[in-house]
Amino acid sequence: MKSWQEIGFEIEITGDGSPSLRMLELVNPDKPFGESMHHSGGACAETNLIYGEPIKETLAQVQAPHFMIVGLGLGYIEMVIAREALLAGLGPADLPMITSFESVPELRQFFMQWLRGSSEMHPEVTATYDQVVQSILNETSLDAPQIKNFLLNYFTKDSDIQGALSAERVFQEKYHCILYDAFSSKTTPTLWNEEFLNSFLKNVPASICSFSTYACRASLKRALKEQGFEVIIREGFQGKRNSTLAKKM
Repeated sequence: MKSWQEIGFEIEITGDGSPSLRMLELVNPDKPFGESMHHSGGACAETNLIYGEPIKETLAQVQAPHFMIVGLGLGYIEMVIAREALLAGLGPADLPMITSFESVPELRQFFMQWLRGSSEMHPEVTATYDQVVQSILNETSLDAPQIKNFLLNYFTKDSDIQGALSAERVFQEKYHCILYDAFSSKTTPTLWNEEFLNSFLKNVPASICSFSTYACRASLKRALKEQGFEVIIREGFQGKRNSTLAKKM
């Protein structure tokens, strides 16, 4: 039963009442604290703003869509996919693929244990995931078991959540919606390298694809345009720098 602190994180309750995690390790020497997974103004609200729109559009416009999430974290994006699918009257048979990447083994393990309702989790960890799903389901008639049961169709065994995304990864499938929620370039420099992004965006997207991320880096925008995406610059969350939405039709 490991706690968040034992795996290098601390809980941070954000402005909308939803939880996030902050790294205990200092990666950026210019800051007195570790990187947070979300904006302090609201983890759930930020997720809905950056990733909710492309998820809903993909479900409405693409038959049998494939989703990819780079950065599982606390599972916010996966839960939003499940929420939006259920609200649209769709089931797992209508969404053939959800593929998630997460470099921290314990985050993969914790999420799987929570989906299964394991009694072996630290109470603090269980409570955090319960808070996440309740924030995701706010103002809907859905409940946590529906979200869990939906996602268990994709994550049935521990290995179903992928480890760190790397340049060596060969993809057999194409994806219609890519939600790119990796840590910053200081924490995960490879994932924001322009050469990597060009290769990734050449080989992973389907002919119709939406790509969304909280970031708005020049290297990312160049790679998206190079690979045939229309780049749409959006306002960031609560004063954060601009975010990026890109579409390939």
